[in-house]
Amino acid sequence: MTRARTVAVTVAALSAVTLCGPGSSAAGGAQADAVTYAEQIAPILNARCVTCHRPGAIGPFSLTTYAEVEPRAGRIAAVTQRRYMPPWKPAPGSGHFRNDRRLSDADIDLIRRWVSAGAPEGDPGHLPPPPAWPDGWQLGQPDLVVTMPEPYFLPARGEDVYRNFAVAIPIEDTRFVTAIEFRPDTTRGIHHARIMIDRGSSARRLDQDDMMPGYDPVQVDRAESPDGHFLGWAPGAGPSDVPDRLAWRLDPGTDLVLKMHLLPRGEPEAIQVAVGLFFADAPPTETPVVVQLGSQTIDIPAGAAAYIVEDEYRLPVDVDVLAIYPHAHYLGKEISCVATLPDGTQRWLIQINDWDFNWQDEYRYAEPVRLPSGSTLAMRYLYDNSADNPRNPSRPPRRVRFGPWATDEMAELMLQVVPVDAADLTALTRDVARKVAQIVLDGAEKRLADDPANPARHEELAVRLVATGRVDDAVVHLEDAIRLAPGLASAHYNLGTALVARGETDAAVARYRRALALDPNHAGAHNNLGGLLQLTGHPAEAARHYRRTVQIDPTHPGAHYNLGNILLAESRFQDAAAAFRRTLAVRPADPDAHTGLGRALFGQGKLVEAIEAYRAALRIDPDQAPTHRHLGNALRGQGKLREADGVFARAREIESRQR
Repeated sequence: MTRARTVAVTVAALSAVTLCGPGSSAAGGAQADAVTYAEQIAPILNARCVTCHRPGAIGPFSLTTYAEVEPRAGRIAAVTQRRYMPPWKPAPGSGHFRNDRRLSDADIDLIRRWVSAGAPEGDPGHLPPPPAWPDGWQLGQPDLVVTMPEPYFLPARGEDVYRNFAVAIPIEDTRFVTAIEFRPDTTRGIHHARIMIDRGSSARRLDQDDMMPGYDPVQVDRAESPDGHFLGWAPGAGPSDVPDRLAWRLDPGTDLVLKMHLLPRGEPEAIQVAVGLFFADAPPTETPVVVQLGSQTIDIPAGAAAYIVEDEYRLPVDVDVLAIYPHAHYLGKEISCVATLPDGTQRWLIQINDWDFNWQDEYRYAEPVRLPSGSTLAMRYLYDNSADNPRNPSRPPRRVRFGPWATDEMAELMLQVVPVDAADLTALTRDVARKVAQIVLDGAEKRLADDPANPARHEELAVRLVATGRVDDAVVHLEDAIRLAPGLASAHYNLGTALVARGETDAAVARYRRALALDPNHAGAHNNLGGLLQLTGHPAEAARHYRRTVQIDPTHPGAHYNLGNILLAESRFQDAAAAFRRTLAVRPADPDAHTGLGRALFGQGKLVEAIEAYRAALRIDPDQAPTHRHLGNALRGQGKLREADGVFARAREIESRQR
């Protein structure tokens, strides 16, 4: 059953707020102009302020009663006049968003007049009914609540803290998430958090290996955003929810990873977070994609008051834009994104004229924004690194480059879109991946240019070059990295991978063996060496390397998959099925692993399960001709000859098209 996603709040509609009190008349004079808390101000505060400013919520004080509001009346008038409160950054006319907290000019004028009149209470009998809030959770009781197993103690003073926390999700079956609600014990000390998932337990192992709760983000995990979604939280932000048709997949064995930016506030704080998960009753019917614009080449000179970062992306298919998430740090000043349609028409997607790192948010459109193929998305970010910027964390200003820390800068713009035609999903996903790879490559080139004698920078650039198909250039940089640091095992490993892409198998084997001589626990080198040994007719030695890989990294999906294929060839079907299932636990959308599982089940005579595995593979990639043939054989085994003939015909059609 679909659960309602709205907060149960009873307030007087803003459109019904009048400027005259009940019983006033044209002859009333001053009475007609009177503004009171009971009749005009309380409805405004209930609708726009007490979401945060109420007992148990994130606001530093409550605004639910006249006794709470009256002493702060002047402050309320000041912050609303400046539009500092309620926090709502998008400029009028730059997008129609859900949950708009902006006050109207009329509301602000009412508050000003009320304060000028001495903040009168008015008749308490005319107060609107108080808002009714769910007990604790804004969306009602979650289907599942997971909590950090122990608090992290943030010191009273010091620099910003970046800390990641892995939280196990105890589910036995695949579920589909429509909403996630972040609920900390205290918001003091939490600047913001990114919420990600880890299907391979890498974050959990890092968390367990650290003496304190959580782990340092310099430790590399495999956490990622759910496909097509970006999940974040900052004080003042509401729960992240989507319609059931857009729910994201959550498999057993998945961990939630909370990546938090923490700020010491003068007193020690115990940081412990609970997260509520809300599930759909059925799988989603639409798959979103995150389109990303941005730059990793940011380099802002000290004192620069108007440093600009721009980026563009041309949509290859028709899309509906569902949400937008801009991100910059303290030097950000203005942020905008505009779409230019093929006919030259322009549509604002967002404009923020006074960016504030402390009030970042995800903005979800009230209605999807339809953009046709060929539309160009253009972002423009302006940064102020001068001493006149009151938010500049450096005094005096210093040179600031791209980086994850608050004293670095970032320029990211993410848009959640859905292709209008579901058949365009693969093309859009691939084109977005190409765009993101180019952003990262540009950043790697910039970092190497800034530090040309650093072998890690050569290696980083090489990895990005391989990802964009520039293998020969990558080899040059990896050879430079090895020249600068001959004992860098990862550089030998990455050179081996580049040589594989060039078809130089023997040279690649030598590089993988060298990497393992330097680092016997390099899981990737074991796995890739096993793959080359398997291809060159040495399955037994390959299997030893795969088994060593999963000893080092028990959730390495590639090693389990490769081992599964060797077990298939040995007709060890039950063991092969187990290996493919381990792959799918980490990579549930891997069509080859589903096909391998189907073959292992077919070998055990489990035709019904094999057919389902083949169909799962074809739902992910309908153009796998071999999988169609395996499915046809399984259907024949069930005596479904006519259906099997249709499947074989489909396989022949795909093969003919792919020749």
